[in-house]
Amino acid sequence: MTAPMLFKLVRDHDVSGVSGVGEVADGVIWPDGTVSVRWRGERPSVVHWVNLDDVKAIHGHSGATRVVLPSSERERLGRIADAHAKDDGGAGTTSGMCQECGWAHPCPTFVWATTERDANATWDPRDDEAEEAS
Repeated sequence: MTAPMLFKLVRDHDVSGVSGVGEVADGVIWPDGTVSVRWRGERPSVVHWVNLDDVKAIHGHSGATRVVLPSSERERLGRIADAHAKDDGGAGTTSGMCQECGWAHPCPTFVWATTERDANATWDPRDDEAEEAS
């Protein structure tokens, strides 16, 4: 099972005039895809959504509010990608394999860690699982 993913809602323009700009909420995408958002400010509240698309539809304001992963999450993905780099055999040679898991490079873990995802799209933990052979 995948771990929960943290994010922040960053508002570049306050369309409603209520929450202000900057980091306005903290969120968690749970392994089943549901989302919890805790609003900051004088009257904080917690809201639960079926998925990130619902958060975007209600609070995205046509791009005025962005979902941003904390730098620690980006750094963690960078460390994973670095560990799953192509094997360097020295003197400019390579086996073409991942130095960590031994699969052909780019291995599934490297691809997962380096794939740009639209953070405003629905995240489904199954997207990161290997597809079953049919």
